[in-house]
Amino acid sequence: MRHFGKLMILILAVFMTGCGASDSNRLNGKEAQRLEQEEGVPSLITLSCNRKLDSRPCRDVAFDRSDEIRIVTEAILKAERMQGILDYAAEYTMSITNADGSVTVYDLSLGSDPKMQGLLVNQKDTTIGYTIPLVEANRLRQIIQRRID
Repeated sequence: MRHFGKLMILILAVFMTGCGASDSNRLNGKEAQRLEQEEGVPSLITLSCNRKLDSRPCRDVAFDRSDEIRIVTEAILKAERMQGILDYAAEYTMSITNADGSVTVYDLSLGSDPKMQGLLVNQKDTTIGYTIPLVEANRLRQIIQRRID
């Protein structure tokens, strides 16, 4: 099972580096502002580990500080739509509790390689994936690491 998890991460990495997206698939500034105004700034973001992946130790994490929430929301807003059909295994289930009390749920995969982009999939439509740019993925890795150290 351990090798299966590593294989899934490797397949994900190869798939993500081979699939790019144009800027037209990215949320533009006005759209991002509109979403933020409608839903408000999230009050809590939790990451729950996918216990089925044995590729590396994982701990659940909760972000309730505004600076950390801002880093996560910026990564989501900068994510770019991927082309093609997804075949992935998520490291985390990310639940975002919005200011109005609603909850949005994503699958999130970052891996530990600082040269690898992240993967974000809204659980409402798991056929569409979004790549998290390298800089943003590394910022997410850093704040997760700070919380588990």
